[in-house]
Amino acid sequence: MTDTYTVTYTARSITYTLSGTDATTGLTIQYLGDQGFGLAPLRRITTRGPLQDGDSDIDFRLEPRVLQLPLMVVNTSSTSPRYQHYEIREKLLQIFRPGDDAYITITRNDGTTTKTRRINVKVLGGLSFDVDPNGYHVRTVVQLRASDPTWYDPQNVDTYYTNANINGTQVYPNSGNWDVFPVIQLEGPITNPVITNSTTGQSISIVGTIAFPSFYIIDLTYGAKTVVDDLGANKISTVTPSSNLATWSIIPGNFAIAITGTGTNINTRALFCYYYRYTGI
Repeated sequence: MTDTYTVTYTARSITYTLSGTDATTGLTIQYLGDQGFGLAPLRRITTRGPLQDGDSDIDFRLEPRVLQLPLMVVNTSSTSPRYQHYEIREKLLQIFRPGDDAYITITRNDGTTTKTRRINVKVLGGLSFDVDPNGYHVRTVVQLRASDPTWYDPQNVDTYYTNANINGTQVYPNSGNWDVFPVIQLEGPITNPVITNSTTGQSISIVGTIAFPSFYIIDLTYGAKTVVDDLGANKISTVTPSSNLATWSIIPGNFAIAITGTGTNINTRALFCYYYRYTGI
């Protein structure tokens, strides 16, 4: 049975191997472990009355996380180890150049099952390269910050809600352990559509008609929360004030979605796009 665990870092459309020989730099990198990969940091939200002992714990939020990657590259040069030492450092600094959007990918396989988890990061620090005077191997720690602390399966889920289920309910799975905020493409014709998460009771109502072959893209991801049509025109004004645009999500487990509206036909459908998300690995 083969049991494998690989770690890669992708930035500027280049993927670097951090747990073996990297084809781009030629470095053989020893992955010495990790820190900050488990449960995301939590912040409890509390309130306290003027005469209350203690407080009332009402909710929590996940905080951004810092991941630390201890790495080592063995210097194999017998003729110019000092030169090679600084060549290794230069290549590591090129891999972890600050300012670029990047992601870490963990792939593990037990011989029959492969699981992949990914998290979006930016370089935070580390890489100080404190030199051991007795040798020229390069040992360092890379610090990465994930503003969204959840890991996700990079195999995105694209699921159609067909016309046969319009004005009905369709059940989907969320195999992760955290809420996801999908991108929904609602395709006409449909008038006054309402998208309801029957499991949570939250809904998004749109006033007006989406004609065939037009569609609306409802992006519920954080940092977006936008509604545009197929031409890119802003349609946020068509969303009713009572809609749960900011908080509409898909919770873990099996969830049911209902779409209602009038004036539909065989062309009417909705596409839900999302990733399974996890609080840690």
